[in-house]
Amino acid sequence: MVINMTSEEKKRRKRKNLLIALGVILAIVIIIAASIAWIWPKSKDISESTVFQAQEVEQQTQYIVSLLDEADYTTFNTCTTGDMNTTLTPAAITQAKAKVSDNFGSFVSFGDITMDEMNQHGNVYAFAQQEVKYENVTVIYSLTFDENMKLVGLYIR
Repeated sequence: MVINMTSEEKKRRKRKNLLIALGVILAIVIIIAASIAWIWPKSKDISESTVFQAQEVEQQTQYIVSLLDEADYTTFNTCTTGDMNTTLTPAAITQAKAKVSDNFGSFVSFGDITMDEMNQHGNVYAFAQQEVKYENVTVIYSLTFDENMKLVGLYIR
């Protein structure tokens, strides 16, 4: 069946189809942008946090580092989540430390610490970077804690 349309009707139909296509494209872009905004980590200074106390995060960070220095892996595992218990074995921790230095030497002091609250995927985390001075090397420990102050991430450099 052939429908004869006037040129004005063709223009209106073309404009309508164009607006529908632009609307669909705009909706897709908005959905993608919202998804990226939700996935992308957002951070703010720990002092602005309503979930974490800066002093508690600093104390827990230094406590974890002390446990690692003392090789007290039994107590260390009580401070981590279940996933970390299986990943951060004594051998894995020793290997990670060896990549930084073969010999840290004795602990000298804790240096600067920076702390932030991170919000990602609807979860809130405390993130701390602690400088630690040893006799032979200065090490930066990056630790991530969940809302229960359990260790969920550890990086040593």
